Amino acid sequence: MIFVPSIIAFGVIVAAYVNLGAKLATLRHDGVLKRIRTTPLPASAYLSGVLASTAATTLAITACIVAIGAFAFGAVPRASGLPEIAGGLFLGVVCFGALGLALSSVAGSAESASPIANASYLPLAIMSGIFDPTFPVPHWLSAAVGLFPVRALAQILQQGYTPVVHAPATDLLVLLAWTAAACAFATWRFKWH
Repeated sequence: MIFVPSIIAFGVIVAAYVNLGAKLATLRHDGVLKRIRTTPLPASAYLSGVLASTAATTLAITACIVAIGAFAFGAVPRASGLPEIAGGLFLGVVCFGALGLALSSVAGSAESASPIANASYLPLAIMSGIFDPTFPVPHWLSAAVGLFPVRALAQILQQGYTPVVHAPATDLLVLLAWTAAACAFATWRFKWH
């Protein structure tokens, strides 16, 4: 049962961080974002639509993973854990969506966005135990990885399936801090051209 919430977290990260960051970098590179600014459509409405599309994709991924987990493995979330899952999904999409916007601001070209995203989250995902919770890492490295949003999201979602012994407030604070930092950075650096 431990793998279902981890795979949900992985789906959120891929949809909201990797795909959104690469998509916006490609749209900027192709001149689409610049052309959007010349239309009567407010730029904020277009960006909101892109973010809503990302949220819808994430929800569809989550629904598929939950259904497969329940059908194939009998992994069903606790009824009392549904608020944690819903809150974790919301905060995860916001956090990793903001990080995706920040990524698109840093990527110098459309071709560099995906490699930057993959190089930044895959090592953290592996060391966070998303793919293998028994993966051995030194204590100092585990503590350092705990400061990043990948493990925090996975543990919040895990809390919805089985109560775990750590304090979920710490994970919430990590996600909130990364969300605030990513929003500030994306606001500062995001370019339409």
